[in-house]
Amino acid sequence: MLASAATNDTGLARELTRARARLASQERQIQELNHRIANSLQLAADMLVFEQLRARDPLAQAALEASRARLVAVGELHRYLYEHADKPTIELRPFLIGLGDAIAATTGLRVSITADATSVPGDMAQQLGIAINEIAINAAKHAYAGQPGGRLTVTARRDGSDLILTVSDEGKGLGDGRPGGLGMSIIAAIIRDLRGSLSAQTDGGATFTIRAPLPAPPPVLSRSFEAWIDV
Repeated sequence: MLASAATNDTGLARELTRARARLASQERQIQELNHRIANSLQLAADMLVFEQLRARDPLAQAALEASRARLVAVGELHRYLYEHADKPTIELRPFLIGLGDAIAATTGLRVSITADATSVPGDMAQQLGIAINEIAINAAKHAYAGQPGGRLTVTARRDGSDLILTVSDEGKGLGDGRPGGLGMSIIAAIIRDLRGSLSAQTDGGATFTIRAPLPAPPPVLSRSFEAWIDV
């Protein structure tokens, strides 16, 4: 009987060793895949720079620059989310600070971040990051006419069960209506996916406000035996 138990223990140890080896191999493959994605995004952004230098049409140059800024922002989002993939939620403040640094580098804007301690799921953080980047590209192009040094202010706070995110510039405002184009189409799609709302107003510049419901936290399961007792 003791020999049988020892044999079973040896078998379990062998299976555990194999499972750990498979897990380590999968983690290496995922890491390699993420490195390839990051390198591909950087390569695509560099190719757009070369095309922008070759272009003579100002509209084509502006479109290539906007595309490059989008790729750089997506690369930054991918890097940050991969580094925090082991966490169920993303704390908004450090996430937005990193995104602000990337936006400043690609657009020349001076980005200011104010956020409370709200955390959101990774996919929601990614969508919000893309929306903020699109608003920033629009501000750099229209509010500040491509001149570097314009100010962009991003604030995020929890309001009950909702997240309120505002992105403001100090440019010439929205004029007679809200901006259109590819950027606003991307933002509209994100808002629909988040089941949120978007408002825009002019007050010494343009201010965009996104309100989106925060996912409900998972229920806390009691580990006490008292929860199983019918009193």
